[in-house]
Amino acid sequence: MACSTQTLKVFALFWDAVFAILGLILLGLGVYIVIEFEHFNNVAIVVLTAGIIVTLSALFGSWSAAREKSCWSKGFVVLLVILVILQLLIVAFFWIFETSLLINVDKTFDQLWREQPTPIKPGNASQIASLERWLECCGKTGPKDYLLPPYSCYNHNEKLNADGCRQKFLDYVSDRWIFFNIFVLVLVLVELICAAFAYVLANSILNRWRRSKYYPK
Repeated sequence: MACSTQTLKVFALFWDAVFAILGLILLGLGVYIVIEFEHFNNVAIVVLTAGIIVTLSALFGSWSAAREKSCWSKGFVVLLVILVILQLLIVAFFWIFETSLLINVDKTFDQLWREQPTPIKPGNASQIASLERWLECCGKTGPKDYLLPPYSCYNHNEKLNADGCRQKFLDYVSDRWIFFNIFVLVLVLVELICAAFAYVLANSILNRWRRSKYYPK
């Protein structure tokens, strides 16, 4: 049984490590949003908070398994169940209110467009210019939005981008939205696996302790 407990411990630590990696990915995504999207700080805060919670939870689970603490492992299971419920509610919220959230994204783009310094110079360095270079687009609906398209409207081949940024930005956010929901569902699956191994490991540790009391060597 001691061998079985050690085997469960290895599997628990492995899945806790996978769980921690997913948390670090969330942290990286949050930092990326902060750097690239000045007007999406609320989203960045949510993602960073989720990343911190996931990473710390994974470290707690790893510590509980490594130290073979039965009570702490069961506490880790309870924590994971709470996280799973919250994350499923978040995914449901995103799916139900996806249209409303995309409308808010559209309004944010309009705000970015209005906040550009005028007159718009060839070396435009606004947030819109960053979007134009990043998404290879030009203006709100196309180059005709400018009297003279800025340098950011040209791709690396010095060809003028014909597509407008508004629709490209909405399509990008919509695609990443689906990816984010899938990521959360994968995270939930990993959390359930971690919870299962933590629960079985906790019982194995407890049973080993009981046998050592009744059947001392």
